[in-house]
Amino acid sequence: MRIQRSLCVLALVTALTGTSALPWAAAAPADGPPGAGDDSRVRVRRHLLELARSGAVGVQVRVTDRRGTWTARAGKAGTGGGAPVPAGGQFRAGSATKMFTAVTLLQLVGEGKVSLDAPLNRYLPPGLVPAAEKITVHMVLQHTSGLHDIAEDLPQKEELVRTRFRHYDKAALISEATSHPAAFPPGTGYKYSNTNYLIAGLIIERVTGHAYAEEVRNRIIKPLGLGDTSVPEDRTTIPGPHAHGYIKLGEPDDPSAAQRHVDITDLNPSMASSAGEIISSTRDLDTFLTALTKGKLLQPAEQKEMNRTVPTGSAGERYGLGLKHRRLSCGRTVLGHTGGIPGYATLAFTTPDRAHRVVLSANLADWPADPAIGDPIDGVLEDAVCG
Repeated sequence: MRIQRSLCVLALVTALTGTSALPWAAAAPADGPPGAGDDSRVRVRRHLLELARSGAVGVQVRVTDRRGTWTARAGKAGTGGGAPVPAGGQFRAGSATKMFTAVTLLQLVGEGKVSLDAPLNRYLPPGLVPAAEKITVHMVLQHTSGLHDIAEDLPQKEELVRTRFRHYDKAALISEATSHPAAFPPGTGYKYSNTNYLIAGLIIERVTGHAYAEEVRNRIIKPLGLGDTSVPEDRTTIPGPHAHGYIKLGEPDDPSAAQRHVDITDLNPSMASSAGEIISSTRDLDTFLTALTKGKLLQPAEQKEMNRTVPTGSAGERYGLGLKHRRLSCGRTVLGHTGGIPGYATLAFTTPDRAHRVVLSANLADWPADPAIGDPIDGVLEDAVCG
């Protein structure tokens, strides 16, 4: 389950016992008529139904294939009624945020305000990151810094529900993360770490003198006309129509203990910040990936650097600067990102020529996400691109 291994922004995925079907999800079929004889679209819809029965409450997808662009949904917008996932609804995009952060920082590189080869101590407060003189901006963007992942230390389950409206300070999160030993010496390995992208956001702020959110809005969201995309900072709600995500509380190993689903849709995403706070839609993420691959967001030198990859240790997957490259079973390579945050899982990928694109959002039944969601999400990507 390659998608599942990289979904989470705020927690390590742990195996949960039991993957029983969700009755509220099974009630609604995937919408939209499949093309006559078009088996790939039929298979994608089957994956959506499977996903809505095995860890998600509902799911929506936007696909561009050889016949054009189409959308589909399955499951429900919430556990309390029969309403479907809103067509084109907004969602928390999790680690898909990293693409926006990387583009913003690479624009500063193109403007001569940041150097990829410069050590972090050129841009960060003294003492914030131990050995900052040995870690470069490039290492941070490519997850080769070795820094501990702050996501491993954030609240889960009951504690997450109690503290979900708390404000988190980027520098304080970085300081907490760097109090842990490094996984390896800088530049000698790969380890996905959200701490890297908190650092990237802080560099953007210190170099420009503006909030990270302001820079992303002015450099990406407004120029591309991404009307459904926002950087919420401390705003706890999703502003437009949206499906709801949940966290399951109780003791899964104790049959006598009743479990309950708590709506976790509203939370303060400063816990994810520049590593995972963005809200978007399938249309907007598709527009962003199209603009990125057309070279509309970066100069050629920075575009090339963003796509210079290292192996991640997962079969067929490599990582550039805020961008995943994945080779699929048909031999096609896609680039983009996955994302996870309490309540939501995201996938956004395109082939370099943009002929095949897929953006998916699932509103989840639990957090950490049930590992069962990995196979149907992988299936959507494979059949949307290779079908």
